[in-house]
Amino acid sequence: MSLRIFFLCLISCVVLDVFGQVKTLETTSISVRENINLGWRYHKGPVKHQPSSAQWSAHGWEEVSLPHSYALTSINLDNSTDDKSQQTFHRDISFYQRTVNISGRPDSKVYLEFEGAHQKTRLWVNGQYVGEHAVGAYTPFHFDISEFVALGQTNTLTLELDNRRNKQIPPDGHTADYVLFGGLYRDVYLNVLDPLHFTFDWDSNTSGIFVSTPAVTKKDATVTVRSEVVNADKKPRKFYVQTYIVDQQAVVIKRKRTEHTLDSGTTRLVKHTTGIDENLQLWSPDSPYLYKVVSQVLNEEGKVLHSKTNPLGIRKFELVLNKGLLLNGEPIEIIGANRHQHFPYIGDAVPNNLHRLDALKFKRSGMNLVRLAHYPHDNAFLQACDELGLIVVEEPPTWIGMGDELWMARLEEAARRMIRNHRNHPSVLGWGAGINHRGTIKRLHYAAKEEDPTRISMNNGTLWTGEQHSGITDLYAVMDYRGAKRQADDLLFAMEHSGSTDSLSLQEIVSRYKGDPNLIGLASWSAHDSQSFIKRDEQYPNLSVWQAASWDAFRLPKPNYYWYQSELTSEPMVHIADVRGQFEQQVQVFTNASEIELLHNDRPVGRFKATRGAQNEHLNSPSILVPFHWQSGTLTALAYHSDGKRVVAKHQRTKGNDAAKLEVTFDTDMTADGFDITADGSSIILAYAKVTDQQGGLIDKDTPEVRFELQGHGQIVGDKSIGANPVTWRNGHAPVMIRVGTKATVLTLTAHSEGLQSGSASLTLNASGEEQSKRDAPRLLDPLTLNVDFGNHEQHPQENFYVWSHQSGNDARTLTADNGQPVKVALSGSTEPLHWDNTWGVPGDLSFLIEDGINNTNGQPITLHFSQLPQGQYELKTWHHMLSDDGDAIRPLRFTSQHSNNAQSVSQYRPTFGKRIAITEAGGGERGDGGSNKGAAGFALHTFTVNEQGKASLSMAAPEGNQQVRLNGFRLSQLTPGAVDDI
Repeated sequence: MSLRIFFLCLISCVVLDVFGQVKTLETTSISVRENINLGWRYHKGPVKHQPSSAQWSAHGWEEVSLPHSYALTSINLDNSTDDKSQQTFHRDISFYQRTVNISGRPDSKVYLEFEGAHQKTRLWVNGQYVGEHAVGAYTPFHFDISEFVALGQTNTLTLELDNRRNKQIPPDGHTADYVLFGGLYRDVYLNVLDPLHFTFDWDSNTSGIFVSTPAVTKKDATVTVRSEVVNADKKPRKFYVQTYIVDQQAVVIKRKRTEHTLDSGTTRLVKHTTGIDENLQLWSPDSPYLYKVVSQVLNEEGKVLHSKTNPLGIRKFELVLNKGLLLNGEPIEIIGANRHQHFPYIGDAVPNNLHRLDALKFKRSGMNLVRLAHYPHDNAFLQACDELGLIVVEEPPTWIGMGDELWMARLEEAARRMIRNHRNHPSVLGWGAGINHRGTIKRLHYAAKEEDPTRISMNNGTLWTGEQHSGITDLYAVMDYRGAKRQADDLLFAMEHSGSTDSLSLQEIVSRYKGDPNLIGLASWSAHDSQSFIKRDEQYPNLSVWQAASWDAFRLPKPNYYWYQSELTSEPMVHIADVRGQFEQQVQVFTNASEIELLHNDRPVGRFKATRGAQNEHLNSPSILVPFHWQSGTLTALAYHSDGKRVVAKHQRTKGNDAAKLEVTFDTDMTADGFDITADGSSIILAYAKVTDQQGGLIDKDTPEVRFELQGHGQIVGDKSIGANPVTWRNGHAPVMIRVGTKATVLTLTAHSEGLQSGSASLTLNASGEEQSKRDAPRLLDPLTLNVDFGNHEQHPQENFYVWSHQSGNDARTLTADNGQPVKVALSGSTEPLHWDNTWGVPGDLSFLIEDGINNTNGQPITLHFSQLPQGQYELKTWHHMLSDDGDAIRPLRFTSQHSNNAQSVSQYRPTFGKRIAITEAGGGERGDGGSNKGAAGFALHTFTVNEQGKASLSMAAPEGNQQVRLNGFRLSQLTPGAVDDI
């Protein structure tokens, strides 16, 4: 199908918001980044002719969408007999081809961008060879195809992917405990850019956009945005770089703009440093607040040529001996698991929605940490970790082996590209600077520090080889399978550890780490059962079933999942372990309540609490082991509130009944918490048929063969040839995977099994609309904000306030708000002329604001008049600080509003007061009474609504005639309607 790309030369424009006249920035640019995952044709294996040959043809090739695997495979990897060097499985070349229609100006730059491909990639455009990428399979790359495309015409893109063994591409050439699946397995984009644009993040150690926070406290943060612009035009270009920081409601809170000129063929590095010093929201697992940084290149006329958006999470990690890992100044224990990216059947060809699903399952378990093993993971997973609040550690693609100098150079380049690609994700704690099992590789540590000095490096060591300390890296990260010990000056992170299927061993090691702040955290091996050629499972030799895993390969939870949830979450829960977590004479129950009651066939067994000892003394919620020999019948666990009376959670499990029916469910996590599964042609949905008794109790045994039927616009992934449909599985569940189509539909999934009642379930999918936004162009709200500091001509200006100096009497001016909008403001008294003053010696925040001001005597009012205001809601803060130490003399002010609607002010406001310090010429003087330090926080707050006339007035008066009325300054802020979905 043809790709339509529209070029719109649009300036950032002002749009009326339906909630009021809030200035809105439409940051559409003339540059395009188009997802081209759909419409590919595929051929597996060698071809007779090269794409540059006149005999080349893709006729008869399979139609596919991306992400795409070399071949769908069974849960046992097609019964491959390969060992861990993977001699044959997916060791082949394959070809992909699609056509695109590219519209643009004659000088447009056109790039083909890949998030990853296994593992060597060669590209032809319109039969012309463009180039090769051979750094590796797990990091992004791009080709400049500007000279090969015909604008306004159909262009043919042809790819050759080579996944054959290659001793010069890491991690290949050695053995590995994971599988190098083939295929074009991540997203592909077509970029059509103005010649003046931001470079790609992974080009070099100065390229792209790098957002950092060099200084962070709980109240304020400094933000630096470094960006590189290239001029690929044939002439010098004058331009602007614009940076916006916006909050979660898409409101611009900071902006910076600089002007530059760039010669043809050169680049320019631009740094913008600003900060957030009001209403700062910090990022953490408990509160993963995300700002965004919008970066733009504009031409001389103000047209947006290129716009890019990056996440901004304000947080500060510190490693402090005897305190552990600190996040935003507070200790945090990082507890989680390792993750491999692959899924059954599809291998590494995981769509973005499944990456997010994995992250959501981590979050729901209560974990706050993911180690990305043993290679850089998909952008979609990192984005989900930012949004959900999961801490990430990431490493370049290795396992144990080391190659020659070319192999090592490519490993270093892969590490650099990994960092450049993911450095703007606040979820990332640090980078692996070693080879897994082997330990520190100095060149990787130095590369990491050169690329990103803001984050820690880790050595990736073991207890049986290599150095037993952090070495030159920042953190001793080790596999703790044998009781790791740290050096006296080291902190220790268990990047891998085992456990037991019943969770008891897992509880012991987690308790040990929680009991020592110098053991900063641990990641179990592994989150999911995963595929490997190290033969571990009797039934499926190429599937590794891990003792510490929290999910099976199909993301069905195991007993460990429920223990983590009991230990790490606060929402009341109780869960009776399935057969994998039970014992002959004991029933294991997971709960975060302090006490449970167990019933057997509705008859009380008793009330029970966890037994504590040295092995679990540091845990919140050790599992409860109930002495009961359960052979058949229904167990019910009731979790009680701490008052011992109210039941806060309940769970039941049945044993001994006959299988009767199938219950079909779509993955409940898939359709919750903001998941938006649309008919995009790429997403994959997980669903399960559960074998139950007549009452709906799970039959916790190996699953009989289940056959699925699907109605609606979608397709079941795999068939009988790979054991995907019909399917048999374990623990009473039969899994199925469904790839969505490209049309809005209702998917109805029905499961059948001989001798069992069939079951079905339905799911509605909405149309995806435009394939994907062609422009990285969030809609920004830019409300009016006006800060004014009053005083006479000798006043001391308050930073970031408009300095309004006048000598005596009324005054009126037209001022420019932060967003560029003009506002008319007038000041008036009544019978007496206003007195404008200045002074010196008022300490505290906003001290220069509150030391100067306007006075009116005899209680006469001061009135602020506003006009030319955009229609909408406003908040007005006014400061009234009295330079006096006599609190009894300070009488409350009263406020009256005119011309506006819904006006509200405090009925009476008592001004702040504080004696100023008498300053000598030498700088000494008597101390003030400290009262003036209250001045910054002591403002009167007013809200009102401005109608179409654009006017508002506020009068400030004293209820008693002899009192002085004083006004130091004000802040007028236009209020926004709330969250905006466009960013």
